[in-house]
Amino acid sequence: MRKHLLLCSAIAAMFALQACSRAPDQAKVQADVDKAQADGQKKVVDAKANLDKVMAENNKDVVNAQADARVDAAKAAENQPPPEADKDVVDARHDAMKKTADAQYDLDKAQAEAAYNVAVARCGSQVDDALKACKETAKASYDTAVAAAKARNDSAQQRAQARAN
Repeated sequence: MRKHLLLCSAIAAMFALQACSRAPDQAKVQADVDKAQADGQKKVVDAKANLDKVMAENNKDVVNAQADARVDAAKAAENQPPPEADKDVVDARHDAMKKTADAQYDLDKAQAEAAYNVAVARCGSQVDDALKACKETAKASYDTAVAAAKARNDSAQQRAQARAN
């Protein structure tokens, strides 16, 4: 009985080790890569569309504020000098810069996420330590891209704040 149990355990261990060392199915890996690329493209297109929408809204707001400022200046008495800078125009530009920076950050982050997801899907063709290293490299690239996007966003926000003051 003991020998039978030992033999069954050895056979089970052999099958388990054989399953661990088997290479991943390349067709499945390629399908995962294709899916990650398609999903990433969709996210990037959505973020780009949002950026374009924000830019159009910002332009509209600034133009409206400028038009209002011109109307106000025309109504002012002829003896008074025109105001140096209309606060509404300055505020509209400030808000536009901040919204654009945020939308650009969202686009940059979506691009980083898309690249990360594709890289992780490509890692599916690796096994063991190579798989771990591949995923770590993909994560490091993602973190770097997001940090760069955040730095650009912070810089743009600071420029917008400086112009408002």
